[in-house]
Amino acid sequence: MKGKYLGLTLLVCLLLSAGCGQAEAGQEMDFNTEAEVIPKDEMELQGAASETETTNERQVVDGKIQSWFTGEWIDEELGTQRPLAIMLNNTSAALPMSGVSNASVIYECPVEGRITRWMGIFEDWKDLERIGSVRSCRLYYLHFAQEFDSVYAHFGQASYALDALNSGEFDVLSGGTKGIEKPVTAMYDRISRPGRATEHTLYAFPSGIERDIEKKGYNMEMPEDYEGKFKFAEDGEIEEYEGYPEATVLKPGGVGGKNGFGGVKATFEYNPSDRLYYRSTYGNPHVDELTGEQVAVTNVIFQYCDGNVLDAKDYLHFATQSNGNKCIVFTNGKMIEGYWSNPGELGTPARYYDENDQEITLNTGTTFICIIWNDYADDVVIE
Repeated sequence: MKGKYLGLTLLVCLLLSAGCGQAEAGQEMDFNTEAEVIPKDEMELQGAASETETTNERQVVDGKIQSWFTGEWIDEELGTQRPLAIMLNNTSAALPMSGVSNASVIYECPVEGRITRWMGIFEDWKDLERIGSVRSCRLYYLHFAQEFDSVYAHFGQASYALDALNSGEFDVLSGGTKGIEKPVTAMYDRISRPGRATEHTLYAFPSGIERDIEKKGYNMEMPEDYEGKFKFAEDGEIEEYEGYPEATVLKPGGVGGKNGFGGVKATFEYNPSDRLYYRSTYGNPHVDELTGEQVAVTNVIFQYCDGNVLDAKDYLHFATQSNGNKCIVFTNGKMIEGYWSNPGELGTPARYYDENDQEITLNTGTTFICIIWNDYADDVVIE
């Protein structure tokens, strides 16, 4: 991993031992509220793979290269550039999203108020009209973003994320909000949306993103030592997983779970005709405003994490490193149970293993990762 990650393990330990309750820019926080904390050395560990497996070495063929993040063949220039990780607004008042169908990977995590927020990992974003609406940073999203060596984009932030965002340890595209020392100036703007509150009208515009990246001087080449996060099926093949249990309806929070997913009624339904999982939110198809089509992905991962409520305002934090927490991978209509592991320094990509300690193979395409709070694991419904 890049040198900027060195030494950040101390930051993780600090967050897990001291809490990281967070507030939107401009909000006041009760700094006297103590959080119950799960020290890292007390987290339950299951038998984990002893070594990180490396994905197949990539080769350029006729100007194309396999994406680190989808396994699909894309232009070499695109496939050797660092992606953009951008925060996306998932409240009902802000939907539909714009541009999310172009994301190579999508994360969904609970946040305060027991709703969820999305983070898209975008390789191909320069030709989009807009991306958003954009919302604020939570520190665990910033940590997840490092697994892709991505540049992290947000507008607004929780107060406890400020030290990391201003530290220079991360390549960030921070909106000009209270506490941000070196905000970007070109990429964010609002669109008047009748009936929407102002907080749901901010978008990122690709021409401005490019200008702000250039102004920041970020190196956009993927590092040569990047080893990838996922293991994909061989070129042209489909991983069938014959003999594994079928799972065609996935609800990460059931219908009323208190972890956040239940509140948004998150549902994935598998369509065997195209082997895709179609996402619904708040009981309706989750549509990309730019395409008019429902968000559909090839793989869904339920990644179980230790988490904490950090203060009276219900701000949360999740452990983004593990040596054996549970995961369930869904692909081709099948369910593969196992665990995830990334015991290295902060930014080490998590890998997903089955119960026999073999790395799980994904099918090529978009992957949607739901962060499941261990305390509410019983809310998950799989049919």
